[in-house]
Parts: sequence; structure tokens; C-alpha cells
Amino acid sequence: MASAARTSVRDIFAQAWHAVTGRRARSFLTAAGVGLGIAATVATLEVTATAAGAISDKFDATRATSITLRWPDAAARPDIGVIDNVLRLNGVEAAGLMCEASDDVHRAAAVAAPHATGMAVRVSLLAAQPSALTTERITMLQGRVFDEGHGTRGDQVALVDSIAARDLGVSRPGQLIYVDGDPVSVLGVYQAPVGQARLTAAVVVPYQRCGNDAREAFRQPEAVIRTALGAADQVAGEARLALSPADPGSLVALVPPDLRTFRQGVEADTRALFLGLALVSLIIGALGVSNTTLVSVLERRSEIGLRRAIGASRGAVAAQFLVESGLLGLAGGLLGTIVAVNVTASVALAKGWVVVLEPSVLGAAPALGLLVGTLAGAYPSWKASRVAPAVSLRSA
Repeated sequence: MASAARTSVRDIFAQAWHAVTGRRARSFLTAAGVGLGIAATVATLEVTATAAGAISDKFDATRATSITLRWPDAAARPDIGVIDNVLRLNGVEAAGLMCEASDDVHRAAAVAAPHATGMAVRVSLLAAQPSALTTERITMLQGRVFDEGHGTRGDQVALVDSIAARDLGVSRPGQLIYVDGDPVSVLGVYQAPVGQARLTAAVVVPYQRCGNDAREAFRQPEAVIRTALGAADQVAGEARLALSPADPGSLVALVPPDLRTFRQGVEADTRALFLGLALVSLIIGALGVSNTTLVSVLERRSEIGLRRAIGASRGAVAAQFLVESGLLGLAGGLLGTIVAVNVTASVALAKGWVVVLEPSVLGAAPALGLLVGTLAGAYPSWKASRVAPAVSLRSA
């Protein structure tokens, strides 16, 4: 009965606790190794979840305020004044007509030195009303936006995106470039909004270039509309009637690209990369726990032999060292979780995101540390259980 008392579960945990707290520096460094792996794992999952939430919020905001309607290919091109009907609708903040050139690739060449080499730069070509550019929220860096008068007079003017301007060597308004062989004077340089691919590396000319006599040069026009938040659904139905009273159902609604697939792809790639690094950190931490526990077994062979000599079973000895390694893993899991939460919050605050924390991940992290520590201590615990009672006599 005395032997059973000495090897009770309570005694095993008490002895393991004293062994861990008795070597605080070593225990802290060992737990920190596991904590690094846990922190990397949790931070990867939580930061990607936070980033995904931010992407979703931006996507939802874009969908809630943006409408694009296109005329069918067989329809006659609309009169330029039709957009005024849309601007009178409640909830509409800005609207304009825009059309893309039929060919996907256009070439622009600079006239001014040092870029007047005859080498053409690939650009996108669009025709747009000034109000359409306001709707798309371009930012003017130099010069100004053309007005309706330029289009009515047929002036050969254009706006150039900052990327195209850099490639062409356009440093100031008034410079001359050639677009598909036609001379064009640059009125201004703009910066395209993030995510607006068709306005990036593009040359924009007045909308009047997209007329009935230019059917082969430009695709069918689009009406781009920006609404107040929450008004998009209502405005979409009213805008169809305002733009095409005779056949409102013929207009094709172009919704913003669904970023969920993109987000999931980014999430998967990011998580795969960082979880791989986290796995390496966990393995290193597990090896640290295993090495520390094994060294402890070698240092305490006489103690183990004495415990065996006074009646401790092999299982009790193994359990003690297994509990020690488990406690180190659990401490590392808790430490890693705290670090990961702070890292996630810091990244989110720096980016202006809403912090997203998954309770299941936070709850599983300490358990993962405990599992890693326990598995890492399996071999040293077995080694400790094989120490013979006679070792204490030899040591004496």
C-alpha cells in the first residue's frame, strides 16, 4: 500500500512540477522552442483569417456601391446625353460613359527625347467621359482631365496612366505621343485606383471617339455608376430604364469580379508556406523538449535508481518524465498563443483591419503544445523507466 501511495497520480504530477520549476531557465528556453512553433502556426491562421475578412469587406463595399451596365452588341450606340438621366436618380453619386478599344493591345510611342526611339509601349486604350473617370476615382498627378468641349471639337488629347507615362517618358502635360500612329497631346497624368486593371497602363481619350462611326475601333459603351452605400440594387433597376427606356432588359449588368476565389487562393498559398515554416519550428521545439528531457534523465540517474529501489514502478518513473515534457509543451503552447494573438492584433492595427480571431484555433493551440511535448518526451521517459535500482548503489 505504501508503494502505491508513493506512485499515485498526485505524487507523479507534484514531482514533475517541482522538476520543471526547479530548473526555470532551462524549462523556459525549452518551452520557448515549442512556443515559437505554436506562435507561427496560430499567427499564420489568424492573420490570414483577418486578411480574408478585410478583403471580403472591401469586396462587399465595392459591390454595394458599383454598377456597370453595357449595351448589347447589336444595339445602336447611345447618345452621350443619356447619362444625365442616370445622374438624376436618387442614390447616384457619379456616373459616366466609357468604352474600351476593340483590340486588346495598342501601342504608344514617345516623341520627346530621350524616349523618342521609335520603340512602342504596349498600352490599353479607352474612351471615357470626364464623369466616368470621376466615378472610377482616378487621381490626377499632373495636368487636368479633358472636358466635354475637347470631345465635341474632336481635339486629339488624352490622359496617360502613371505607369504608361513612366515608360513613355512623359514628364509634364503638353507632350506629344503617338497612339497607334495618331498624334495625341497629353493633357494630364493620372494614377489608376487599386484593382482597376483596365485603367492601369492605359491611355484615355474623350468619349466622343467612341461614336457610331467608330464601331470597329471600340466595343459597345458601358455606363459606370457609383451609388450611395446600400442603394446599388435599387439604382440598378432604375438605371436600366433611364438608359434604355425602349428595352431596359437588354442592358447587361457587369458585376465586379468575385474575389472569393482569389482570396481562397491567396489564403491557401499563404497558409501552405507559413504552416510549412511553422511545422519546422514545431519539430525543432519538439526536439528541444526531447533533448532537455533526455539530459534530465541522464543527470538524474541516481535519483531514478533510488526511487526504483524504494518501490517506484517503471510506469511511475516513465509517467513522471512524460508529465514533465507535457508541462513544458503546454507552457510553450500557452506562450505561443499569447504571442500569436499579439502579432495578429499588431498586423491588423497596422493595416487598419478588424481583428479576426478563431476561438477553435486559440483553444487548440495549448492542446497542440501539450501533444507535442508529450510525444517528444516519450523516448526519454522510456529511457528513464529502464534505469535499474542498482544505479543508486553504484552512485553511492
